[in-house]
Amino acid sequence: MMLAELGPGQRFEVLRIVFGGEIGKRLADLGFISGTEGEVVRAALFRGPMQIRLGDYDLIMRRHEARLVEVNPLPQAAASTSESDVHMPLPLRPHIRSHFAHGARDIRHIHRAFGKKSHSCH
Repeated sequence: MMLAELGPGQRFEVLRIVFGGEIGKRLADLGFISGTEGEVVRAALFRGPMQIRLGDYDLIMRRHEARLVEVNPLPQAAASTSESDVHMPLPLRPHIRSHFAHGARDIRHIHRAFGKKSHSCH
């Protein structure tokens, strides 16, 4: 089975890299060597990139590169903390929330272009 076929939360053991050359060497340098265990942390929609955890570090790889790594799926462990991380939404813009806090409509400031107080722009 190829690494690109696995879904989020699935653990695997690397069997071999099926392509040589520069890409195969690069994958081996990243840690995809026979016997290494890893986990698919998450995968983007529409066959986009995958976040892979090998040992104590994470890496993002394209699906066409993941198709070059042959893996053996491992049995699923009991509920772990990494599985709960898969479903947690990421705070993409946490700084914007402060602008929408209660009382934010009362913020006024001076526009540099107009030199007078104006309503909130945020």
